[in-house]
Amino acid sequence: MFRQRPPRPDLLASALATVLLCLSFTPSLLPRGWILQGAVSGLCAATGYALGCLPRLVLGRRPAGRWAWPVFAALAVPATVLMAYRGWLWQWEISRAMGAGGPSAAGWLGVLPLAGLLCAALVGAAALRRRAAVPLVAVGLAVAGVLVAGLPPALSTSLDGRVTALAAPAAGTRSGSPASLVSWDSLGRQGRAFVTGSSAVRHGTAPIRVYAGWRTAPDNRSRARLAVAELRRTGAFDRRVVCLVVPTGSGWIDEPTVAALEDELDGDTAVAAVQYAALPSWLALATEPESAESAAADLIDEVRRTLVTRPAGQRPRLLLYGHSLGALAAQAPFDTAGGLLGAVDGALISGSPPNSPLRTRLRDGSARPAVRFAAGAADLDVAADPVTSPRVLYLEHPTDPVVRWSPDLVARRPDWLRRPSGAVRWWPVVTFWQVTGDLLRAQDVPAGYGHRYGAEARAAWHLLLGAEPPAVLAGSG
Repeated sequence: MFRQRPPRPDLLASALATVLLCLSFTPSLLPRGWILQGAVSGLCAATGYALGCLPRLVLGRRPAGRWAWPVFAALAVPATVLMAYRGWLWQWEISRAMGAGGPSAAGWLGVLPLAGLLCAALVGAAALRRRAAVPLVAVGLAVAGVLVAGLPPALSTSLDGRVTALAAPAAGTRSGSPASLVSWDSLGRQGRAFVTGSSAVRHGTAPIRVYAGWRTAPDNRSRARLAVAELRRTGAFDRRVVCLVVPTGSGWIDEPTVAALEDELDGDTAVAAVQYAALPSWLALATEPESAESAAADLIDEVRRTLVTRPAGQRPRLLLYGHSLGALAAQAPFDTAGGLLGAVDGALISGSPPNSPLRTRLRDGSARPAVRFAAGAADLDVAADPVTSPRVLYLEHPTDPVVRWSPDLVARRPDWLRRPSGAVRWWPVVTFWQVTGDLLRAQDVPAGYGHRYGAEARAAWHLLLGAEPPAVLAGSG
């Protein structure tokens, strides 16, 4: 038996927990299933309870009146059930708008029990000490296990769905082939998926794909030099376009976007990438943020060294592509749009996290006509701006949580919600947990929503390639 009695619940904290629990059912960027909704609701309720306990730390505990708890229960229970039901309807509305199926009614019945269990585990573990906290911590871990088991598609955001048992390419235009300077074994899972990938379209010229994996060389500069050596070996600098790709933290590259470029130019392309980490993007960003920036800068620098040795009329067009953490890294070496366009002839940045200094400056109104922000296919029509085609193109879905997430959501209304967007509203604390939950669904939605940009890639490349390339590589004299 435990000697320490569980603490009595606090009325104010319970009331605030209930308010945040009810608000957690309001819509956010993406649809949520019952497990994810239960997790978001439980976290909101636990945070609300913690905030509601703060006055007690200053003023001390004030006993509730005789009828306080019955009145609270009479109001809280029907309000919570009503909001849970309304939340189910909201999720169906969002799902239908995206062309997806909504959560089942039977599954949704588990939302409130899961939220209550998670909230109780978190609050109890924080409130109790020593042995009394052990069973509640165990419950919390069990809930976490259920969440992990129930969300495999979301947790594989940066992973390729294909198996790793792939055969090395036979074509000399691919890294890892018998003719390659890069061994098949050193490419890693994502590198193998990239060099063996191909479009369903048959091209007039075989596209070149070059990849230097994490284990290919000891540092970013060495990997960049090896990638350039591979580009020379394959004849990449005689192609119409050389595109440098900055992958995500795990080395993953969005296959539909690369294939779209190859389709647009009938295979007269060379695409090169260097892996700078072997961790999921969020871990790579937390543990080695400078590695991604240096990898992008080193690869661009090494390619430019080769390009300036070629006559001006015999240089391929140099493009830069970054997605997700790769988008952040691709922008990092540059302070201005002019700096970026002094290094490459064009850039496609999709699903960029919001904390890029360059993106922030351009978003704040200092963008040149050569820069365009596109929210979807409607913004990619060449006829939309017949005067100027952009040389830097940002693709940012309004429903992409990677673009919208920020710690500031806890206490500050973001600029993108200054005006309410449909049923989406900003609520302190709640919106933070909702968008955090949306991150887990960012890839698990239909194309054209969330963090999936492959559907617009062909139009994006077409728009970028419509811009006139400079006659001489900038900075080459």
